[in-house]
Amino acid sequence: MLKNSYENLSKKNKLIWLSGLFDGEGSFGLWSKGIGRKRVFAATIECADEDVIQRFFDMFGGAKFKTKKKDKRFKQLWRWRAQGERAYDCVEKMIEYMSLRRQEKYHVVKSDIISR
Repeated sequence: MLKNSYENLSKKNKLIWLSGLFDGEGSFGLWSKGIGRKRVFAATIECADEDVIQRFFDMFGGAKFKTKKKDKRFKQLWRWRAQGERAYDCVEKMIEYMSLRRQEKYHVVKSDIISR
């Protein structure tokens, strides 16, 4: 049987692990659901491993769901998403462990939110 050492990590090390994955595969920013609609800060990550998406849900809450398959040949994908204050809190916790490029983007988006 395979062992998963993630479960043995401290909460801080789990946060660092999730932050690294999010840095490479996740996204955050201001999005709206249509032209002229209010933009909301959101954070999201998508992958084929449901257990990985479950880790984001367990750490941060938010929403976890299957995505619609684009083609039957493709693997089922899973997505985690947080929006509003929850998304802001999630990214705020992860940002110090992310790349400089992500940190710079976050500070631009954050200043855009504050200036509104």
